[in-house]
Amino acid sequence: MTAQFGTVTVIDTATNTVTTTVPGIIAPTGIAFTPNGAFAYVVSPIVGVGLASVISTATNTVVATISVGSGPFGVAVTPTGDFAYVVKF
Repeated sequence: MTAQFGTVTVIDTATNTVTTTVPGIIAPTGIAFTPNGAFAYVVSPIVGVGLASVISTATNTVVATISVGSGPFGVAVTPTGDFAYVVKF
């Protein structure tokens, strides 16, 4: 199976227009933000190697990719921003 690359689209909520897209996210299925809004965590259910991509919201670029095991489809960040929890099937 070939991985399908997707994007995360950033929308300006004041004008409801697309401002940019963040490329290179493999099959994104879930997203969560740190409380301060500095980072977005996006999970991807890659067969055998699930990933969480970390996006800097200041630069709209992927700054880290974390292997989380197969089957992730959701993510949540604690109110303090200290931990991200990944839900897997």
